[in-house]
Amino acid sequence: MRGHSPKSNLRSFRYSDEIAAILEAQEGNSLNEKFESLVLFCFYKLESRKKDLQCIEEAIERERDRLHNLQKATEELRWMGRDLQSAKHYFGIVERRAKKIAETEV
Repeated sequence: MRGHSPKSNLRSFRYSDEIAAILEAQEGNSLNEKFESLVLFCFYKLESRKKDLQCIEEAIERERDRLHNLQKATEELRWMGRDLQSAKHYFGIVERRAKKIAETEV
């Protein structure tokens, strides 16, 4: 992953203790090698991680759509249950009226 191009860019910069600890944890024999290793690792991993993130976001969107559809179906089932209860109530009324009519006709 490390490049072997000539190192013509001479720069100096300051960084925090946290960054120093991160740099020290990198592969390399010198601070320059460790810095280069970290930058190259991040650079080459970035595109892969972006693709991973895109896949995850697409999966989340599919699951959101699925959840929305399940919520709509659940609400429809609740309404159907209410409708069935209403139908049962009104069929009971019809049944009682039919029995009353049948009893009065002789």
